[in-house]
Amino acid sequence: MMIKPGISDLSKCVDSRYTLVTMAAKRARMIGEERMHDMDAYGDEKPVSVAAEEIVEGKVGYVRSEAIKRAKAWEDEKAAAILSLNSNDDVQPEEIEVAEDDTEDNE
Repeated sequence: MMIKPGISDLSKCVDSRYTLVTMAAKRARMIGEERMHDMDAYGDEKPVSVAAEEIVEGKVGYVRSEAIKRAKAWEDEKAAAILSLNSNDDVQPEEIEVAEDDTEDNE
């Protein structure tokens, strides 16, 4: 018995087999719950087969929590940098040059 879609097609949609198994299992559980409420929802196909087809079609995806944390940290750093730049906008370039000239005269 050949499983369709094949593992090679499914592997292109994820970064690891572990991710694939986790995605398929979670989606299959959702499909099973949906079937309990609506018996005609997916016909006679098994929930794992439907989940695999949805993964290949791009209907199901995943987001790494680590990636979200890194993106949030990057956004925080960017916001801090922008605030820092905006707080330095109050000082005019001429004022900086004058201050530098004053220190040279005192030496």
